[in-house]
Amino acid sequence: MIRPLITEIKKSSFDDKLASLFFLFITISISFFMYSGEVTRNFFYIATYIAIIYFIYLTLRIEKRIYFYPITTVVLLLGISKLLWVVLTINHEYPLIAHHYQISGKRLILASFILYAIEHNIRKWKIPTLTVRTGISIMTLLFIIISVTRIIIYLKTGDRIKINSDAPTSGAYTFTIFSLLVMYSLKFHGLKHYRLICLVVMTLTFGVLAATETRSAVMLFTLISACSVLYDFAKSSHTSKVIYGFAIAGLIIAAVVSGHPYYSKVVNRIDNLHNEVASYDAGDRNTSVGARFSMWRAGIDAFKHHPFGQSADSRNALATTFINQHEGGNPEALRNLQFHLHNDIIDTMSLQGIFGALIMVLFFATLLLYPFRLVPKGYEFLLLSVPVIYFSLGDTQFYNRESPYFIVLVFAYLLMLRMKTPSVTEKQ
Repeated sequence: MIRPLITEIKKSSFDDKLASLFFLFITISISFFMYSGEVTRNFFYIATYIAIIYFIYLTLRIEKRIYFYPITTVVLLLGISKLLWVVLTINHEYPLIAHHYQISGKRLILASFILYAIEHNIRKWKIPTLTVRTGISIMTLLFIIISVTRIIIYLKTGDRIKINSDAPTSGAYTFTIFSLLVMYSLKFHGLKHYRLICLVVMTLTFGVLAATETRSAVMLFTLISACSVLYDFAKSSHTSKVIYGFAIAGLIIAAVVSGHPYYSKVVNRIDNLHNEVASYDAGDRNTSVGARFSMWRAGIDAFKHHPFGQSADSRNALATTFINQHEGGNPEALRNLQFHLHNDIIDTMSLQGIFGALIMVLFFATLLLYPFRLVPKGYEFLLLSVPVIYFSLGDTQFYNRESPYFIVLVFAYLLMLRMKTPSVTEKQ
């Protein structure tokens, strides 16, 4: 596969060579995200350096002007807002919060140059079919390796797993997006008979998410999977329905009969969700859900004191006082204050003020709506925007040092899939 790929790239124009290079680097960075942070970051930084050089050459030598594309501009503003907050505030007691936002802000700014190059050439660049399929093969292979190894570790230890992340939850969030991306790639730009492979990917994803015991990820992935299967099942031929139906039924029966010891923990956590909400209303706030409610209320109160922004030291002092006075001193909430408030909008609002929060909301709106104006029927972008917004309302994606640029890379990848040149069989 390597030799034909190199030959195909050599035959293409300079612009298409550049497009292929961007696509492969972005794909490798995404593929290794859950496996090796070092590989992911190296390919990400190489791609950004190429993008910056290309931006300078394009701006100073070719077109001599800068275009303010919507998604690129919003990502740039989001990165600048976080870096600016770090520069303007002093955080002696909670330097980790400032450190995280400094790195995530820097990487968002760098990622915006990649988006600029792609948006600028959205109608011009073409990527050979073999290049796209090579990238998808790399992504699928890494997905299988990551899934199988993590499931084996969980079966051996029984401990809640972390997937190349600081916490099981953040790993589960990115893995959910990664899985949806793999299945979309296989269906629309990979093998012709994709259903059984997607079913394997889906099964492995449920196994990994159950091992992380992350309720929100399991529930969202179940909902999206059920809707996708029903939609695809209705459109498939009679023969495919029979084969696909038997395969799904067999997996469900096998899971019900023999998988209970494996998935019982996450099922119990989902069942306990209602109890945690009821416990909070009854005054018992020391739960995962109760801590979130306490922190959200504390973050909103801290914002009221400083609507134009404040340091993490100031925010946490105000939040601690509020939790002690109005939330019964919720210990789980107080323990998590040293990190974030488990909601991207509230966390940003309590630290960077009203302007930072508006940029955050603008980013979510652009991520959700702009693809439909940028490309025809951009429904695949919902596989990114819906999980990102959903997870950001119950946790934080942009406090994390890694997740922000992963999200931007996935957006860039989805844009570049639209640049694939049709093969001979596809034309026929």
